[in-house]
Order: sequence, then C-alpha cells, then structure tokens
Amino acid sequence: MKRIIFGIILIFLILGILVGYEWYGAIKKSHLIEKGIYPKEPFPITPGTPWWEIPFLTLFTYLTKAWFCLGMAFLIAGAVQTFIPKEMIIKHLGRRSLKAYFIAAFGGPLLSVCSCSIIPLFAAIKKRGAGLGPAITFLLATPAINPTAIILTFSLLSWKFVIGRIVLALSAAIITGAILEAIWTTEEEKAGVLSQLKVEYQEKPLNLKEDLKEWVLNVFDFLKKILPLVLLGIFIIGIVKIFLSSEVISKYLGPGVWQTALASIIGVVMYTPTLVEIPFVRELLILGMGTGPALAFLLTAPALSLPSILGVSRVINWKMVLNYTIIMWFLGILGGTIFSFLVPQIILH
Repeated sequence: MKRIIFGIILIFLILGILVGYEWYGAIKKSHLIEKGIYPKEPFPITPGTPWWEIPFLTLFTYLTKAWFCLGMAFLIAGAVQTFIPKEMIIKHLGRRSLKAYFIAAFGGPLLSVCSCSIIPLFAAIKKRGAGLGPAITFLLATPAINPTAIILTFSLLSWKFVIGRIVLALSAAIITGAILEAIWTTEEEKAGVLSQLKVEYQEKPLNLKEDLKEWVLNVFDFLKKILPLVLLGIFIIGIVKIFLSSEVISKYLGPGVWQTALASIIGVVMYTPTLVEIPFVRELLILGMGTGPALAFLLTAPALSLPSILGVSRVINWKMVLNYTIIMWFLGILGGTIFSFLVPQIILH
C-alpha cells in the first residue's frame, strides 16, 4: 500500500470518529436545549463559588468537554504532517486563488470543531505549505459556521441570524485571510510557492513501524507547542469570569455601534464552548441585547478566543496573530452594524 493512501485512510478514519462523536453530541444537546433542558456543567460555577476556584473550575470544565475533540484534532494534525506530501497541500491551498479560499472556507466547517480544536489542524496544513490566506480562512471559518451551530442558531434564534451568520462569517474569514496574505506574503515566498506548484511529489514507500513512530512524534510535537498556551488561555478566561457576569454584559450591550464594538471585543476575549454561544446570546437578547451586538458576538466568539489566539501564536508570527485578530474584530463590528440596520429588532418565542 502506498504511504499517502494509508495516510488518507487514517485521516478519514479519525475524522469519521471525530465528526460522528461531535455531531451526535451536538444534535443531542440541541434537542435538549430546544426542550428547555440545559446540560449540567461538570464543575458548575454558582453565585456562592469562591472567586479563587472559578479559573480552576473553568479549566476543568473545558478539559472534561473538549478532551476528545482536542485529542482527535492533534492525531489528525500529526497524520497530515507525517503522510500528506507538502506539495499536495501547496497545490490545493498554497496559491492565491478562488479555489484555495473556497476549499478553506467551505471544507473546514464540516468538521464541527471549536476555535481551540482547529489550531492543530491549522498548524498542520500551514506547516505542510498552505498559503497564509487560505490557512487563516480555514482557521476562522471552520468553528464559526459548522453545520450543527447553524442548525441550533435556526432553532433558538431565527433564520435571519442563520443567513447573517453564514454570509458575514464567510465574508469576514475570506477577507481577513486575503488581507493578511497581502500584508505578509513576500515576493520571494510567492515565487517559491509558484515554483513548488510545478514540482511533482515523490511517493515514499510505506514503512509501517517507522511511519507510525514518526506520526506519534509529530503528534507530541504539536501537543507540546500548542496545548500549554491553550490551557493557559482557558485559565485566564476563568479569571475574567470573576469580573464579567451575564448581568454586566446585558447592561452594556443594547443597540448601537459602541455596544456592537464591545460585543465584538467580548467575543474575542471570552471563550465559549461550541454551541454554548447560541443559548447564551438568546438569553441576552431576551434581556435586551441588540441584534447588532448579538451577531457581532456570534461572529467573533467561535472564530476567535484568547486560548485560540495564544495557541496560534506558536504556529505563526505573533504580529500576524495580532493583525488577524484586529481585522476580525473590526469586521465583527461592521457585520454587526450591517445586521442591526437590516434586522433592527427580533422577537424570540
């Protein structure tokens, strides 16, 4: 069996397990939420919880919920690094073309993973030669518009939020990727990518023992580079939770541009597990949150988070990370403002 065929089978096998697990859990959770039954937190934070316990409970809750998805993501990243030729990634995601952005924008969301679990996959395709623009688009679009989140948005919010979320999230991810590529891709790098596109990759023979050993080493390499900063980010979010309550958020997130800007910032710095942002926004809308701030939060919260930002900084230059964070924040404001103009208010049943 050829090495690349074995790698592709392995990746799709792990992907199948991941997607099946995530979709089953998401659909089960969405049905419960529709009935008004919210899953209990494994480590709940109540008004009586001592303040010093909140960061640790936040971290433990994240690990309890995300360990499987993160683990699968690191296994896939290691398999991509080990078995998929660099030239193949470059061929499909390495050039500044509509095809590369299309694959990045629409292919990733089928994975149904959060902003932290997408980091090892982003690291893998970037390390194997993906262009900066398509890779950033993949990073931002995947958690923002995964199918289960779209289905739950339709169920708990409305079809208007679904359309707004899909159109504006995809647009923001593609625009951010294109701007970052224009800023940071040098002429030498462009020439290098184009020259590599003309080179056919050489298929290596499969050596199962050595290849599996290399896979494990690559997985471990991604783990030690990315995971510590992701966990640090989750812990910092727990510290933020000490001072940031739902009551405070709803008080300052009514209709308006400044409120939309604040919601976009909160979306950047506040981590919410996949799908949790939707019932969270619903409750805030009931409390008086404006439609613009709500959509801005739905754009930035899944695509960006402090743990994600810290993790990505181990893959690309921190200046690039700062750039795409600021661009995405601004596009979140713009998207929320446009949405509030088209949908100034909404009635939830």
